[in-house]
Amino acid sequence: MRTLVIAAGLVVAVSSPAAAEIGNGPISVTLDPCEQAQIDTFVPGCSFINLVGKDAPSYIYTSPSWSGTTSSGLLSFPAADQNWPGVTGERTITWTPKDIAGTVGDNGRLRLAMQYEMSVQIPEGVASGTCTLTGVVELTSVGTEYRSGQAVGQNVDPATGRFAVVSTSAYPLIPEINATCLRLGAVDYNLLKGASWYLTGTITLPQQPAVSPARAQTAKVKLPKAIKAKGKTVLLKRTVRTNAGQRLTPQVTWSGDSAKKYASVKTTKSGKGKRDKKDGKRKDAKRRGAAADFADVGASAKSKEKKSRGG
Repeated sequence: MRTLVIAAGLVVAVSSPAAAEIGNGPISVTLDPCEQAQIDTFVPGCSFINLVGKDAPSYIYTSPSWSGTTSSGLLSFPAADQNWPGVTGERTITWTPKDIAGTVGDNGRLRLAMQYEMSVQIPEGVASGTCTLTGVVELTSVGTEYRSGQAVGQNVDPATGRFAVVSTSAYPLIPEINATCLRLGAVDYNLLKGASWYLTGTITLPQQPAVSPARAQTAKVKLPKAIKAKGKTVLLKRTVRTNAGQRLTPQVTWSGDSAKKYASVKTTKSGKGKRDKKDGKRKDAKRRGAAADFADVGASAKSKEKKSRGG
């Protein structure tokens, strides 16, 4: 319900607070399908983790998918609802999903904090076995991927859900302590230089219900032709509504400069307003239109009486 001071032919702007475009509920992320591969070449439009290779390719391409929920712009992707396909080749890479959290703003800016665990299996040669690498990376839709300098972030497109996030710096890779990890760091990758990331695909977000834009509304008030000097005068004979059907609660102001009030206005449950005269004398008051002792509901209610009698 809106509360407004009524005036005859009043035009009012009725609006609602701006609402976030993103609602609450389930969400999903699907990265663009690309070949899961380990190569030294940058492939536009494909998601990757970028290491500094020695005797191994620098780009590890992957296309995971996640499901989760959002509430008030906060994103949550539980580990149990993620799928990270493995990468085969000379070195087999598998992923152990970890929880992912993030935020998305009304402008589509996306930020993700991702903990990860990747296992690199070296099937043969010196110190063959599995090395597990862990770390945490922060991804943003604004900026350029640190190592390649070619993959660029993109805010979420509200029409298509397209996005891209990057790490704008290299984040440490923490190896477990075993012979395979020592070999991996000495021969295959320079683990001390860390890794940078680029992920691109589509995110599905719930939308807020459409909010009607603010628009002008009018409300007409039918006033009595005269205000009685004694007894009661009904100021509003019916509930006041705008041309859009919204109900208004009238506020009554008093005309004139006097701080005294010689009448009161009551609003009944049905929405009617009544003026009740109070006891008192006002010997020299003259009525000119809506005088100081009468309610003013936005238009002059002229009294036929010229002098005040008993107030």
